[in-house]
Amino acid sequence: FMSEPAVAEVWVNGSSAGMSGSQIPLAPGEYEVEVRSTGYEPYAESPSATFRWRLGVRPLDLDQWLEITDHRDAELTAKAQIMATHPHTAFAVLDDGIADESHEIADAVLAHLRSHFDPTITLDTSLHPLDAAARLVQEDLVVMVERNGRLVFGGGSVCFPNRWDLRSKLGMTMAEVHDPVSLLNAQLGDTVDAFLARLTPQRPVWRLGWGVLDTDELYQPTDGTAAPRPVDAPPAAHHLRVERETLRRFPATGCVLFTIHTHLTPLMDVIDSATSAVALADALDSMPTPIAEYKQLERTGAAIADWLRHAATAH
Repeated sequence: FMSEPAVAEVWVNGSSAGMSGSQIPLAPGEYEVEVRSTGYEPYAESPSATFRWRLGVRPLDLDQWLEITDHRDAELTAKAQIMATHPHTAFAVLDDGIADESHEIADAVLAHLRSHFDPTITLDTSLHPLDAAARLVQEDLVVMVERNGRLVFGGGSVCFPNRWDLRSKLGMTMAEVHDPVSLLNAQLGDTVDAFLARLTPQRPVWRLGWGVLDTDELYQPTDGTAAPRPVDAPPAAHHLRVERETLRRFPATGCVLFTIHTHLTPLMDVIDSATSAVALADALDSMPTPIAEYKQLERTGAAIADWLRHAATAH
């Protein structure tokens, strides 16, 4: 399936089956196929009336590994500016430098871009290889590495964090990384650990996460270097923030690379689709208080949900 814009999700018989541009194997028969080209809508996927954390992984076609959108130039420029002004916030690795893992990742990123985007593209060899690779893609890059029999947070280039701190995660297991995330380890901790243990180089996956923020600034670290947040932003000034993550284990070093591509959509655009607006409102209303607090929506979530429903019907 191909679509314009490229970010479109294919639904078969009411279930998400993959993204446009990928191969979707189906047995012979008749199917109801829908191509949703309004962007990613992970908030519409939960089957439960109450919000729960979901792993939600899907097979990844490596031809679709890295996304290239119309925002590429602007986002790479933003990355360069952030790395110039806040390098210690946006880039960090373990003391051992994770050199082998980073070289393996950088080689794969470069090969993919040369094959799918620009055959003349090059890496800046004066930089750490993970830093150099990250400056070529819109995604943030986070690496889990094998150390002393454990998979731990080895480092990353994270120019567009969603209100978390990169450097504080170094050396942590995935459960420790997720410890501040309300209810996540209780609902998914064992599932995440088992999944990562089974992840092989032959079976990369992708997933989606989402939130609603009061700013369109991509750079949202928690170390005090982000721009001040708006004060009492009205619902219409909020943005849907969707993170497309891919998870891929590399064969030589056994590291696991997370790529995180952040998509921002003004809620004023979400209400163009009444179905999308109501689905987002329902998802906000379904959040238990601890999760709403973690997502910083405990004061505003209900008002945003009410506004979405009203604006969708009046639009």
